[in-house]
Amino acid sequence: MRRALFAAALVTCAAPAAASVLVVRASGPSAGNYPAGRSLPDNARITLRAGDTLVVLGAGGTRTFRGPGSFSPSAAVRAGPRAAASSEGRRARIGAVRTAGLVPQSPTIWHVDVTQSGTFCVADAASLTLWRPDASASARLTIVAPGGASHSAQWPAGQATLSWPPNAPLGAGGPYSFRMAGVAVPTQIIFRTLTTEPADLQAVAAALIANGCQEQLDLLVETAPNQAGG
Repeated sequence: MRRALFAAALVTCAAPAAASVLVVRASGPSAGNYPAGRSLPDNARITLRAGDTLVVLGAGGTRTFRGPGSFSPSAAVRAGPRAAASSEGRRARIGAVRTAGLVPQSPTIWHVDVTQSGTFCVADAASLTLWRPDASASARLTIVAPGGASHSAQWPAGQATLSWPPNAPLGAGGPYSFRMAGVAVPTQIIFRTLTTEPADLQAVAAALIANGCQEQLDLLVETAPNQAGG
């Protein structure tokens, strides 16, 4: 049910326009003025210098602004044929499965990629699902908790996802180690369980930023509907 709600918040456009936008990426000379996680009124004046790039997230998706110039998130979106074609069919992967691409990526932002080390935000620990990009062969997965407790599971050939072991409590603190035969360096993942369920797209992004879950944020931004910027 939670994932269905997340998907509905992202793939529908019937909701009223948000009164603000969230900064999700910034680079260039003015990046310090627009840190990730900063909320801006949708009628804000954004001043960028040459070399600046700013990506903001609103109710309708992302907008990218490139300097030099002065911009406003509430300005009319100008989308040409190329922009429309590039965003056609894109859905932020909070709960929707992404179509196959050249580079395998997890189906949603809530799937744990066991091949990528980092910090991972958990919205629903009861339905935590593991994912691997190469499911061509069976594999023995061993999860070592921060305290040293070890849990193993067999990953069948042809199966890309695996439920979190029911006998392995998920806790905060140090990293969990994920080991599979043939992989020399184990993956290290720190889990951050969200205290409240994000209610919409911006709330999800804000929670990911606040908890340092960069890989999930990148995936969300990459697959969110893209509107023309400036």
